[in-house]
Amino acid sequence: MGPQKPWISVTWRSCLGFPLAGVLAAIGMAVASALAVFFGVAALPKILTMLMVGAGIGAGIGAGLTMLRVDSIPSWPILLGAGLALSAASFGGAWVGFQIGGYITAIEEARCVGVCPYLFKPRTYIALGAALVPNIIALLFNIGYEGVFGRFARARHARPDGTLGHSNGAGSDGAHAAGSSS
Repeated sequence: MGPQKPWISVTWRSCLGFPLAGVLAAIGMAVASALAVFFGVAALPKILTMLMVGAGIGAGIGAGLTMLRVDSIPSWPILLGAGLALSAASFGGAWVGFQIGGYITAIEEARCVGVCPYLFKPRTYIALGAALVPNIIALLFNIGYEGVFGRFARARHARPDGTLGHSNGAGSDGAHAAGSSS
């Protein structure tokens, strides 16, 4: 078996993170819609806020799941903090997606005057924005973590004997580094 390629895992996590976050954002929006109907929420700003929060929680969870590594799962406070940070970023992405979606919808209405179908519904822009932002953050974190502390850094410091770590010239047994001289 050859040397491990850490960039492959980062690439796969990024490729799988966006669809998972998008699906969980849509599920979060469906739950928010059901809660709005169940509790009788009629004000549009409240419904939009519920949709954005639902999409944010779902997409934040999806991006957080793909950011985890099987070989080193952090403690629960770190997981909770990362989940809350990604959900907050996802809520911001949902708001930006809604704003951009409104702008694109207005352009489509001006061109077609109600005759052409929309490219996407406004809810789709909320889910896309909610899924895109935390995945970009998770990708940057993964690249930074793998590059500075993780497997990328260890791969740069591989010893001639194939083991990882800094080479001290002592070979694999480390006798010269331990202070024994002959």
